[in-house]
Amino acid sequence: MGNDINNLSGSNAAIKIKELADSARICIMMTDLDKRPISARPMAIQKTDDQGRIYFFSEKNSLKNEELRHSQEMQLTLSNEKNSEYLNVFGHADVYRDQEEIDEMYSAFVNTWFDGKKDPNITIIRFTPEAGHYWDTKHGKLIQLAGMLVGAVTGKQTDDGIEGRVKL
Repeated sequence: MGNDINNLSGSNAAIKIKELADSARICIMMTDLDKRPISARPMAIQKTDDQGRIYFFSEKNSLKNEELRHSQEMQLTLSNEKNSEYLNVFGHADVYRDQEEIDEMYSAFVNTWFDGKKDPNITIIRFTPEAGHYWDTKHGKLIQLAGMLVGAVTGKQTDDGIEGRVKL
C-alpha cells in the first residue's frame, strides 16, 4: 500500500503551495537550471500570496539576480519537517524593486543582510510557480509516527502519506 495520490490544479494548487511555503519559511532556491552544477542556496521566504507566488529579498548585484537576468527559470524545494510536508516546484522569477512592497515585507531579521528598508541594494524576487510535486501526511507527524510503530510491530504497512502534482 503506497501513498494516496491527490493531484491539484489552479486555485487548489495555489492553496497547497501557500500552506507549505508559509509553514516552511526557508527553502532551497535553484537558478541557472541549464548548467551543472545547478546553483542552489537557502533563502528566507518573505511572503506567499493567494496565487501561490513566493517572494524573497535579494541583493541587487547578487549572483542569483545575475543568473535570473539570463534565465527566469527557477526551482524551489521546501521542507516542513515538523509536519512531514515537502514541496518541489518549478516556475519563473521576476526581479524588481518596489518600495511599497519592501516596506510591507521588511522585518528586523532582514537587517542581517540590508541596511534598512531604504537600502538601494534591496530587490524582490517574485517566484511564480508553474508545476511541481508535494508530499505530506493526512493526519500529521505524530499519527504518522504511531502508524510506523504499529507497522514495525505488526509487519503491516501503515503508510499515512499523501502526495500529488501541483499545476497552476
